[in-house]
Amino acid sequence: MANGFFTIRYGIPLFALAMLSFASWSIASKYSTRVVAKPPIAAPASPYRRSIVGSGIVEPASEVIALAIERGGVVTRVDVVAGAKVKAGQPLFAIDERDYRAAVAQGEATIAAAQAAIASIGQRMILQQDAIEQSRAGLDVADAEHARATLDHARYSELVRNLSAPRQRFETAVADVRKAAAGSAAAKAILSGARHQVELLTAQRHEAEAKLAQAKAALEQAQIALDKTVVRAPIAGAILKVNVRLGEYAQAGVLATPLMTMGSVDPLHVRADIDEADASRIHLGAPAVAQLRGNPSVSATLAFVRVEPYVLPKKSLTGNTTERVDTRVLQAIYSFSPKDFPAFVGQQVDVFIETPEADSASQAALVPNPG
Repeated sequence: MANGFFTIRYGIPLFALAMLSFASWSIASKYSTRVVAKPPIAAPASPYRRSIVGSGIVEPASEVIALAIERGGVVTRVDVVAGAKVKAGQPLFAIDERDYRAAVAQGEATIAAAQAAIASIGQRMILQQDAIEQSRAGLDVADAEHARATLDHARYSELVRNLSAPRQRFETAVADVRKAAAGSAAAKAILSGARHQVELLTAQRHEAEAKLAQAKAALEQAQIALDKTVVRAPIAGAILKVNVRLGEYAQAGVLATPLMTMGSVDPLHVRADIDEADASRIHLGAPAVAQLRGNPSVSATLAFVRVEPYVLPKKSLTGNTTERVDTRVLQAIYSFSPKDFPAFVGQQVDVFIETPEADSASQAALVPNPG
């Protein structure tokens, strides 16, 4: 009886204590001391005591130029690849030009025909001028003959009244006068017709010259259309992206995905998005630094270019929990040399802009640096 009482009074509490100790040991053995490890990449930090932080994107100094073609066609030639340096006016790619060359050939043939027509009219005008001179000479002969016949008529008329000449001779003189008058009238008509013919040829020449001018304009338009089959670099720069391939159909006009993009890459620009809440703190011309995302140890000093004075909705979000979709930003443009900062076009960077002291911030904001 005593042994049972001893077991109940001391055994159960000891067993419970043993189980509690085992449970404590089991839980403690599963958890070890947590060691705080350093991040593999350090977070970006501002080099200035007071600064504005913005998200920037690298872009060409000329901004990205989306190349397009005015008339669609099958691509027959691609002369460049992405990354190639090009000069202004250098061919980039071309479409099938056979139809346009045929239009140019047709225009040249039309011009040749118009020029031949003008030359033919010119030769006819020369011949007509000769005909006018011949008609004028014929008129002089007819007038002289009419004058002679008139004198004979007057002379024989007097002789007939004096009975010194036969009546038949007088009648012959009358007929000669009438004949000479008719010949003179005919010569005048021929001369007038020749002159009118010159006027007609002059009008035809003006018409032919107008057709020649029209043909030249059509040829110039055809040559322009032929020239537009080749897309050339508008400026000197680098090809950023090539989205056109040999044998593909290049659509005309502005496309969602440009056929080719290029820009001036020396220097490069950084377009920094500054939250509208910090816009009043910006000091134009203030020092700024850009840091590569993922490697903040790589940084470069930026040179101020301009601020685009239009606050617009932000497109690219940084992922911060405090950032809202309806955030609006002011865009500041800075430049740097590609040799000083190994960044690519389209790459995002962190931009830190030094701000003035609090007491002068309101006066210095958006005021150009005198230097």
